[in-house]
Amino acid sequence: MLANPTGPTKRGALLTRPLLKLDQVSVHYDSRPSAAVSSVSLSINSGHTLGLVGESGCGKSTLAKAIMGLVPISAGALFFEDQDITRMTPRSRLQAGIAMQIVFQDPQSSLDPRMYVRDLIAEPLLIAGRSTTGVAERLADQVGLPRDALASRSHEFSGGQRQRIAIARALAASPRLLVLDEPTSALDLAVQAQILNLLMDLQREHGFGYLFISHDMAVVRHLADDVAVMLSGVVVEQGAAANVLNAPRHEYTQELMHSATLGQSASAVENFT
Repeated sequence: MLANPTGPTKRGALLTRPLLKLDQVSVHYDSRPSAAVSSVSLSINSGHTLGLVGESGCGKSTLAKAIMGLVPISAGALFFEDQDITRMTPRSRLQAGIAMQIVFQDPQSSLDPRMYVRDLIAEPLLIAGRSTTGVAERLADQVGLPRDALASRSHEFSGGQRQRIAIARALAASPRLLVLDEPTSALDLAVQAQILNLLMDLQREHGFGYLFISHDMAVVRHLADDVAVMLSGVVVEQGAAANVLNAPRHEYTQELMHSATLGQSASAVENFT
């Protein structure tokens, strides 16, 4: 059973300013007439998790890519620790020490199969022109990878181990914010629980801010401090997790919660520690 069904309370997370702030962010693609993301305003504090939910195709992953500078923002502004990073590329962000990283749904597609794990983990530091001495070993220990894995390539490992590699790589540049785009949905339930427990432990230890994108409402309920609900590129409801999930006001949020209740089955949250 879940000890805290309305979301965790983080100690030492109260800040006078948000870690990440989105101000009316929009993303348009030439291939489609309507905006993929339209006028989204969100904020995340250190040590807090914002759960972003909605059906496939609603714009969640596009928003994640826009936050990371992987797709251009067509309107609005993006601030990290009060610094406007709206037009900065991922490389320039690394070189400027902007402490944001992303973990994707499919670790295999995000890891170069030709590179050794040691080099995969250290690559963000190389791009930023920083020392890589001892970093891969330290991070392997931190995410629960055996050190002998560093001399192998990512395709030699299971999905769960590859996701640990991806998380270690994300941690290499000492981020303060992690964008987690469906980080466990491609894994079986037991492995999902292991990765989610790892992410929770890392947040408790380091005070990371998380943008956690997921379709699993049970996981979002357990992890998130705040929740934002997306429909057709628009955030239709947001607020404290307890309020949004227990007493949703928007019809679409109500439908999501009703569908989640009807489809209840085994969940990774049953194995949370």
